[in-house]
Amino acid sequence: MRHSGIYILLFVSLALPLRAQTVADYAGEFLELGVGARSLALGGAGAAISEDATAGYWNPAGLNVLKFPMVTAMHETRFDGTVQYDYAAFALPMNAVSSAAISVLHIGVNNILDTRNALVDLNNNGQLDPGEYLDYTKVSSFSNFDWVAMLSYAKAVDSTLSWGVNAKLIYRRLDLETTGSGLGFDLAARYKPTDALTLAAIAQDITTTLLSYTTGTKELVSPTLKLGGAYEWNITSDGNHRIMPTADIDLRFENRGQDAQLYAGPISADFHEGIEYQFKNLFAIRGGYNDMQMWSVGAGVTISKLHIDYAYLGANAQDQLGSTHRISISFLLDNPKWKRSGE
Repeated sequence: MRHSGIYILLFVSLALPLRAQTVADYAGEFLELGVGARSLALGGAGAAISEDATAGYWNPAGLNVLKFPMVTAMHETRFDGTVQYDYAAFALPMNAVSSAAISVLHIGVNNILDTRNALVDLNNNGQLDPGEYLDYTKVSSFSNFDWVAMLSYAKAVDSTLSWGVNAKLIYRRLDLETTGSGLGFDLAARYKPTDALTLAAIAQDITTTLLSYTTGTKELVSPTLKLGGAYEWNITSDGNHRIMPTADIDLRFENRGQDAQLYAGPISADFHEGIEYQFKNLFAIRGGYNDMQMWSVGAGVTISKLHIDYAYLGANAQDQLGSTHRISISFLLDNPKWKRSGE
C-alpha cells in the first residue's frame, strides 16, 4: 500500500528548495488521479471500457468507438475543499478510421500560507525558540497547481483493432519561485475480438517523461504498462439487462516494493477491479475496488444526448484521506452533419 503522505505532497507546496535528483518514485502520481465518474466508480479500471471522450485519458485507442463529437467535464474537491481537481475534454471523429481529442486537467490548492519571512528569529538559528514569535503582518499566501494538456489521436487498423497515441504537456507551480514543465507520450491499443470481450494495453510515459524545475531539479516519470479487460454479458436475451466485469493491472518498473500490491525486484503490479449493471442504455449502477484499497460505488443516467455519472470513493484503509465525490457530465453532439463518415 502506498503511503498516504505521498498524496499530501502532490498538493501542498514544498516550503524548502527541492534537492536535485534524476529519478523519483511517484514523480507522475498527480497524473494518475483518474477522470470520469464512470471509470472511477469501477475502481479506476478504465483501459478497456472507455469509449467516449474520457478515452483520451484512459486509452486513446478507444476514441474510435465514438460516432459523434463529445464534450465531457468533471469536478472534485478533496481534503474538505482544500484541493480542487477539474477535468474537461473534447473528442472528434475525423473520418471513417481516425479520431482526435484534447483533454485538460487542473489540480490546485489556493491560499497556502507562507511563514518563511514571518519568524522573529532573535538568535538566527532558523527555529522558533522560546521568546521568539511569528510576525503575522509578514505572513503571505500563494497557490500551487498542476496543468496537464493531452492531445490524442486514434486510428483503426480493422473492425477489431485500433491504436492510439497521447502527447502530454505538463506545467507545475510548486511555489512562487518554483515551477516545472515536461512533455510525455503514451502509446495504446484496443482489441475487440468479439462483441462481448474487449482487451486493452497502454504504455504510459513510454519515452520516460522528464519534469524539469526552475531549481535545477529534474524528475523522471518512469513508464507504466497498463493492461485491461472487460466482458459484457447479456442477462436477458433482449439485451436490456447487462452486466460487465472489468479489471486493469498497472505494471511499473521503479522499485515500489512493498508500496505495491505485488512486486518482484524493481517490477510491481497494482490492480483495479469493477462491475457494472446496465439497464438498456438508460441507467447503470457500479462498484469497484482500486490499488489504494479504496472501494467505490456509483451510478449513471442517460437523458437524450446528456450523460451524467456519479462516483463515491470510500477511504477504507486510508481514512485520513477522507472520502470523495465525483460528478462528470458528458454531452454527445448527436447531429447527422457531425456523424463519423462511413457510419
